[in-house]
Amino acid sequence: MRYSTTEFSTLYSRCFPPAMRLAISLLHEEDEARDVVQEVFIRLWESDVRIENPTAFIIRSVRNACLNRISMLDTREKIRLRLTLEPPPDDYDPDERGGEVNSAIERLLTSRERQIVEKIYSDGMSYKETAQSLGVSVSAVNKNIVAALKKLRTHFKSSKS
Repeated sequence: MRYSTTEFSTLYSRCFPPAMRLAISLLHEEDEARDVVQEVFIRLWESDVRIENPTAFIIRSVRNACLNRISMLDTREKIRLRLTLEPPPDDYDPDERGGEVNSAIERLLTSRERQIVEKIYSDGMSYKETAQSLGVSVSAVNKNIVAALKKLRTHFKSSKS
């Protein structure tokens, strides 16, 4: 810690209100904003470095922390929306669906794509392990997986309609 208790208290009193205003304007939620601002002040208090312009540092740090939190929340929301699944219909038969998937894999995918899908999804291999076993680059594995999944998604979306 490079600040005395008195210096830090003065800094806190001077910078907390504008930091909170900024955080609230970015996050639109007071509790989240307060958490972000407190985290910034804690990092400053625990830091071994004396900041030349602490006001600018605090404001910039609060802004960056808020933007990071927004990005993280956006990512969580996107994942949540992707993972929201509709319940299967009453007549859903997993064995029948598995047969449909296997049939689509055989009909729609190239032999390389089939190999890679099998190694990753059936054998549980990583991209790196799959690349090594097939003597190709990880980027080639990724490219083939993307192409295979796109074909399968398109097929099942069109057959669902």
